[in-house]
Amino acid sequence: MRALRGFLKANKIEAVLAEYGPTGVGVMNSSLEAGVPFVVHFHGADAYAQRILDKYGMLYKHMFIGARAVIAVSHEMEQQLLALGAPREKLFYNPYGVDTSLFSEGHPASAAPFFVAAGRFVDKKAPHLTLIAFRTVVESCSKARLMMIGDGPLLEACKQLARALGIAEQVQFPGARSHWDVATTMRHARAFVQHSLRTTYGDSEGTPVAVLEAGASGLPVVATRHAGITDIVLDGKTGFLGNEGDIEQMANCMIQLANNPALAEQLGQAARARVCAEFSMEKSIHGLWRIITEALQGR
Repeated sequence: MRALRGFLKANKIEAVLAEYGPTGVGVMNSSLEAGVPFVVHFHGADAYAQRILDKYGMLYKHMFIGARAVIAVSHEMEQQLLALGAPREKLFYNPYGVDTSLFSEGHPASAAPFFVAAGRFVDKKAPHLTLIAFRTVVESCSKARLMMIGDGPLLEACKQLARALGIAEQVQFPGARSHWDVATTMRHARAFVQHSLRTTYGDSEGTPVAVLEAGASGLPVVATRHAGITDIVLDGKTGFLGNEGDIEQMANCMIQLANNPALAEQLGQAARARVCAEFSMEKSIHGLWRIITEALQGR
Protein backbone atom coordinates (compact mmCIF):
# COMPACT_ATOMS: atom_id res chain seq x y z
CA MET A 1 0.00 0.00 0.00
CA ARG A 2 3.01 2.30 -0.37
CA ALA A 3 1.51 3.70 -3.56
CA LEU A 4 -1.74 4.62 -1.82
CA ARG A 5 0.11 6.28 1.04
CA GLY A 6 2.13 8.30 -1.44
CA PHE A 7 -1.00 9.25 -3.37
CA LEU A 8 -2.75 10.48 -0.25
CA LYS A 9 0.22 12.65 0.72
CA ALA A 10 1.00 13.94 -2.76
CA ASN A 11 -2.60 14.97 -3.41
CA LYS A 12 -3.16 16.36 0.09
CA ILE A 13 -6.22 14.18 0.58
CA GLU A 14 -8.15 15.33 3.64
CA ALA A 15 -10.19 12.19 4.35
CA VAL A 16 -10.76 8.69 3.01
CA LEU A 17 -14.23 7.15 2.76
CA ALA A 18 -13.91 3.36 2.57
CA GLU A 19 -16.97 1.69 1.10
CA TYR A 20 -17.46 -1.73 2.76
CA GLY A 21 -15.59 -3.18 5.72
CA PRO A 22 -12.91 -5.09 3.79
CA THR A 23 -12.04 -1.91 1.89
CA GLY A 24 -11.59 -0.18 5.24
CA VAL A 25 -9.12 -2.88 6.24
CA GLY A 26 -7.31 -2.38 2.94
CA VAL A 27 -6.84 1.39 3.33
CA MET A 28 -6.29 1.39 7.09
CA ASN A 29 -2.48 1.28 7.25
CA SER A 30 -1.90 3.65 4.33
CA SER A 31 -4.32 6.21 5.76
CA LEU A 32 -2.80 6.07 9.23
CA GLU A 33 0.75 6.31 7.89
CA ALA A 34 -0.22 9.27 5.72
CA GLY A 35 -1.96 10.95 8.65
CA VAL A 36 -5.28 11.01 6.79
CA PRO A 37 -8.45 10.20 8.79
CA PHE A 38 -10.57 7.42 7.33
CA VAL A 39 -14.27 6.60 7.66
CA VAL A 40 -15.65 3.11 7.02
CA HIS A 41 -19.12 2.69 5.48
CA PHE A 42 -20.68 -0.75 6.01
CA HIS A 43 -23.50 -1.94 3.75
CA GLY A 44 -24.67 -5.49 4.42
CA ALA A 45 -22.81 -8.72 3.83
CA ASP A 46 -19.58 -7.07 5.00
CA ALA A 47 -21.10 -6.87 8.49
CA TYR A 48 -22.89 -10.23 8.53
CA ALA A 49 -21.70 -12.93 6.11
CA GLN A 50 -19.74 -15.55 8.02
CA ARG A 51 -17.20 -16.09 5.24
CA ILE A 52 -16.31 -12.38 5.41
CA LEU A 53 -16.24 -12.28 9.20
CA ASP A 54 -14.02 -15.37 9.30
CA LYS A 55 -11.52 -13.57 7.09
CA TYR A 56 -11.77 -10.01 8.40
CA GLY A 57 -13.29 -10.23 11.89
CA MET A 58 -10.03 -9.77 13.80
CA LEU A 59 -8.82 -7.16 11.31
CA TYR A 60 -12.06 -5.23 11.86
CA LYS A 61 -11.16 -4.85 15.53
CA HIS A 62 -7.89 -3.13 14.58
CA MET A 63 -9.66 -1.08 11.93
CA PHE A 64 -12.26 0.17 14.43
CA ILE A 65 -9.43 1.51 16.60
CA GLY A 66 -7.85 3.45 13.73
CA ALA A 67 -11.04 4.67 12.04
CA ARG A 68 -12.43 8.10 12.87
CA ALA A 69 -16.00 6.95 12.19
CA VAL A 70 -17.91 3.80 11.29
CA ILE A 71 -21.23 4.08 9.43
CA ALA A 72 -24.16 1.66 9.64
CA VAL A 73 -27.09 1.85 7.22
CA SER A 74 -29.62 0.35 9.65
CA HIS A 75 -30.24 0.34 13.38
CA GLU A 76 -29.93 -3.43 13.41
CA MET A 77 -26.51 -3.12 11.74
CA GLU A 78 -25.46 -0.70 14.50
CA GLN A 79 -25.99 -3.50 17.02
CA GLN A 80 -24.10 -5.95 14.84
CA LEU A 81 -21.10 -3.62 14.51
CA LEU A 82 -21.09 -3.00 18.25
CA ALA A 83 -20.96 -6.78 18.74
CA LEU A 84 -18.02 -6.93 16.32
CA GLY A 85 -16.12 -4.40 18.42
CA ALA A 86 -16.95 -0.99 17.00
CA PRO A 87 -16.76 1.71 19.72
CA ARG A 88 -20.14 3.31 20.42
CA GLU A 89 -18.70 6.82 20.17
CA LYS A 90 -17.40 6.18 16.64
CA LEU A 91 -20.56 4.54 15.32
CA PHE A 92 -23.06 6.52 13.23
CA TYR A 93 -26.42 5.59 11.71
CA ASN A 94 -26.91 7.03 8.23
CA PRO A 95 -29.50 5.28 6.06
CA TYR A 96 -29.55 5.27 2.29
CA GLY A 97 -31.51 7.87 0.36
CA VAL A 98 -33.37 7.75 -2.95
CA ASP A 99 -34.27 10.14 -5.73
CA THR A 100 -37.80 11.10 -4.71
CA SER A 101 -38.39 12.95 -7.98
CA LEU A 102 -37.59 9.94 -10.18
CA PHE A 103 -39.41 7.50 -7.93
CA SER A 104 -42.83 9.11 -7.65
CA GLU A 105 -46.35 9.31 -9.03
CA GLY A 106 -47.55 5.83 -8.16
CA HIS A 107 -51.32 5.47 -7.71
CA PRO A 108 -52.09 2.03 -6.28
CA ALA A 109 -55.85 2.70 -6.15
CA SER A 110 -56.03 2.95 -9.94
CA ALA A 111 -53.55 0.14 -10.62
CA ALA A 112 -54.42 -3.46 -11.38
CA PRO A 113 -53.48 -6.05 -8.71
CA PHE A 114 -49.94 -5.94 -10.08
CA PHE A 115 -47.10 -6.60 -7.65
CA VAL A 116 -43.44 -5.70 -8.23
CA ALA A 117 -40.22 -7.09 -6.78
CA ALA A 118 -36.83 -5.64 -7.69
CA GLY A 119 -33.42 -6.84 -6.62
CA ARG A 120 -30.74 -9.42 -7.13
CA PHE A 121 -31.84 -13.04 -7.18
CA VAL A 122 -29.77 -14.09 -4.16
CA ASP A 123 -30.36 -16.10 -1.02
CA LYS A 124 -30.93 -13.22 1.41
CA LYS A 125 -33.69 -11.73 -0.77
CA ALA A 126 -35.41 -15.15 -0.95
CA PRO A 127 -37.22 -14.61 -4.27
CA HIS A 128 -38.34 -18.24 -4.20
CA LEU A 129 -40.37 -17.59 -1.04
CA THR A 130 -42.04 -14.61 -2.68
CA LEU A 131 -43.07 -16.90 -5.53
CA ILE A 132 -44.51 -19.52 -3.19
CA ALA A 133 -46.51 -16.83 -1.40
CA PHE A 134 -47.72 -15.44 -4.72
CA ARG A 135 -49.19 -18.78 -5.75
CA THR A 136 -51.65 -18.40 -2.85
CA VAL A 137 -52.43 -14.86 -4.02
CA VAL A 138 -53.27 -16.11 -7.51
CA GLU A 139 -55.57 -18.78 -6.04
CA SER A 140 -57.48 -16.01 -4.27
CA CYS A 141 -57.27 -13.34 -6.99
CA SER A 142 -56.94 -14.72 -10.51
CA LYS A 143 -56.12 -11.28 -11.93
CA ALA A 144 -53.04 -10.85 -9.75
CA ARG A 145 -49.73 -10.50 -11.56
CA LEU A 146 -46.13 -10.31 -10.37
CA MET A 147 -43.03 -8.87 -12.04
CA MET A 148 -39.67 -9.80 -10.54
CA ILE A 149 -37.01 -7.42 -11.87
CA GLY A 150 -33.35 -8.35 -11.55
CA ASP A 151 -30.70 -10.93 -12.24
CA GLY A 152 -28.58 -13.27 -10.17
CA PRO A 153 -27.72 -16.88 -9.40
CA LEU A 154 -31.28 -17.84 -8.36
CA LEU A 155 -33.01 -16.44 -11.44
CA GLU A 156 -33.20 -19.68 -13.44
CA ALA A 157 -34.29 -21.65 -10.37
CA CYS A 158 -37.09 -19.13 -9.80
CA LYS A 159 -38.24 -19.43 -13.41
CA GLN A 160 -38.39 -23.19 -12.98
CA LEU A 161 -40.22 -22.82 -9.67
CA ALA A 162 -42.85 -20.54 -11.24
CA ARG A 163 -43.55 -23.22 -13.83
CA ALA A 164 -43.68 -25.96 -11.20
CA LEU A 165 -46.13 -23.89 -9.11
CA GLY A 166 -48.36 -23.36 -12.13
CA ILE A 167 -47.99 -19.57 -12.11
CA ALA A 168 -45.62 -19.05 -15.04
CA GLU A 169 -48.33 -17.12 -16.92
CA GLN A 170 -48.82 -14.76 -13.99
CA VAL A 171 -45.14 -13.97 -13.31
CA GLN A 172 -42.71 -11.99 -15.46
CA PHE A 173 -38.91 -12.12 -15.21
CA PRO A 174 -37.64 -9.21 -17.35
CA GLY A 175 -34.08 -9.38 -16.02
CA ALA A 176 -32.05 -6.37 -14.90
CA ARG A 177 -33.52 -2.99 -15.78
CA SER A 178 -32.42 0.64 -15.52
CA HIS A 179 -33.51 2.87 -12.65
CA TRP A 180 -35.79 4.67 -15.10
CA ASP A 181 -37.49 1.43 -16.14
CA VAL A 182 -37.92 0.35 -12.52
CA ALA A 183 -39.42 3.72 -11.60
CA THR A 184 -41.82 3.54 -14.55
CA THR A 185 -42.90 0.03 -13.59
CA MET A 186 -43.51 1.03 -9.99
CA ARG A 187 -45.84 3.82 -11.11
CA HIS A 188 -48.22 1.16 -12.47
CA ALA A 189 -48.10 -1.25 -9.53
CA ARG A 190 -50.41 -1.98 -6.62
CA ALA A 191 -47.60 -2.85 -4.18
CA PHE A 192 -43.97 -3.86 -3.80
CA VAL A 193 -42.95 -7.21 -2.31
CA GLN A 194 -39.71 -8.62 -0.90
CA HIS A 195 -39.09 -11.56 1.44
CA SER A 196 -35.64 -10.74 2.83
CA LEU A 197 -34.18 -13.02 5.50
CA ARG A 198 -31.02 -13.92 7.38
CA THR A 199 -29.34 -16.84 5.62
CA THR A 200 -28.01 -19.95 7.35
CA TYR A 201 -24.48 -18.65 6.68
CA GLY A 202 -25.20 -15.30 8.32
CA ASP A 203 -25.70 -13.01 5.34
CA SER A 204 -28.21 -10.20 5.77
CA GLU A 205 -29.45 -7.07 4.08
CA GLY A 206 -28.29 -3.64 5.14
CA THR A 207 -31.22 -1.51 4.01
CA PRO A 208 -32.69 -2.61 0.65
CA VAL A 209 -32.73 0.43 -1.64
CA ALA A 210 -35.62 -1.00 -3.68
CA VAL A 211 -37.84 -0.83 -0.58
CA LEU A 212 -37.05 2.89 -0.33
CA GLU A 213 -37.69 3.37 -4.04
CA ALA A 214 -41.07 1.67 -3.73
CA GLY A 215 -42.05 3.86 -0.81
CA ALA A 216 -40.97 6.99 -2.69
CA SER A 217 -43.11 5.80 -5.60
CA GLY A 218 -46.16 5.78 -3.33
CA LEU A 219 -46.40 2.00 -3.07
CA PRO A 220 -47.16 0.02 0.06
CA VAL A 221 -44.44 -2.52 0.80
CA VAL A 222 -45.05 -6.13 1.83
CA ALA A 223 -41.83 -7.42 3.35
CA THR A 224 -40.25 -9.06 6.38
CA ARG A 225 -39.06 -7.83 9.75
CA HIS A 226 -35.48 -7.89 8.60
CA ALA A 227 -32.51 -5.53 9.01
CA GLY A 228 -33.14 -1.98 7.75
CA ILE A 229 -36.59 -2.80 6.38
CA THR A 230 -37.97 -2.23 9.86
CA ASP A 231 -36.46 1.28 9.84
CA ILE A 232 -38.43 2.12 6.69
CA VAL A 233 -41.74 0.23 6.71
CA LEU A 234 -44.20 0.89 9.53
CA ASP A 235 -46.38 -2.20 9.80
CA GLY A 236 -50.01 -1.37 9.10
CA LYS A 237 -49.17 2.27 8.32
CA THR A 238 -46.92 2.29 5.23
CA GLY A 239 -47.10 -1.41 4.37
CA PHE A 240 -47.11 -4.81 6.00
CA LEU A 241 -44.30 -6.71 7.71
CA GLY A 242 -44.24 -10.44 8.39
CA ASN A 243 -41.78 -12.77 10.01
CA GLU A 244 -38.91 -14.22 8.02
CA GLY A 245 -40.01 -17.44 6.38
CA ASP A 246 -43.73 -16.91 7.06
CA ILE A 247 -45.07 -17.45 3.55
CA GLU A 248 -48.71 -17.62 4.62
CA GLN A 249 -48.51 -14.26 6.35
CA MET A 250 -46.91 -12.66 3.30
CA ALA A 251 -49.58 -14.10 1.02
CA ASN A 252 -52.39 -12.83 3.26
CA CYS A 253 -50.96 -9.32 3.24
CA MET A 254 -50.69 -9.36 -0.56
CA ILE A 255 -54.27 -10.62 -0.83
CA GLN A 256 -55.48 -7.71 1.32
CA LEU A 257 -53.90 -5.25 -1.08
CA ALA A 258 -55.09 -7.14 -4.16
CA ASN A 259 -58.68 -6.90 -2.91
CA ASN A 260 -58.54 -3.40 -1.42
CA PRO A 261 -57.04 -0.77 -3.75
CA ALA A 262 -58.15 2.04 -1.43
CA LEU A 263 -56.10 0.55 1.40
CA ALA A 264 -53.11 0.24 -0.94
CA GLU A 265 -53.47 3.92 -1.84
CA GLN A 266 -53.70 4.96 1.80
CA LEU A 267 -50.61 3.00 2.81
CA GLY A 268 -48.73 4.11 -0.30
CA GLN A 269 -49.34 7.79 0.32
CA ALA A 270 -48.09 7.39 3.88
CA ALA A 271 -45.06 5.50 2.59
CA ARG A 272 -44.13 8.30 0.19
CA ALA A 273 -44.52 10.95 2.88
CA ARG A 274 -42.23 8.97 5.18
CA VAL A 275 -39.53 8.33 2.57
CA CYS A 276 -39.53 11.96 1.40
CA ALA A 277 -39.17 13.16 4.99
CA GLU A 278 -36.64 10.64 6.29
CA PHE A 279 -34.88 8.89 3.39
CA SER A 280 -34.31 11.38 0.58
CA MET A 281 -31.02 11.34 -1.30
CA GLU A 282 -30.33 14.88 -0.10
CA LYS A 283 -30.74 13.92 3.56
CA SER A 284 -28.55 10.84 3.17
CA ILE A 285 -25.73 12.75 1.46
CA HIS A 286 -25.97 15.56 4.01
CA GLY A 287 -25.69 13.03 6.82
CA LEU A 288 -22.68 11.37 5.19
CA TRP A 289 -20.92 14.70 4.71
CA ARG A 290 -21.63 15.66 8.33
CA ILE A 291 -19.96 12.46 9.55
CA ILE A 292 -16.90 13.05 7.35
CA THR A 293 -16.69 16.68 8.48
CA GLU A 294 -16.81 15.66 12.14
CA ALA A 295 -14.07 13.12 11.45
CA LEU A 296 -11.92 15.91 10.01
CA GLN A 297 -12.59 18.19 12.97
CA GLY A 298 -11.40 15.44 15.28
CA ARG A 299 -7.96 15.39 13.68
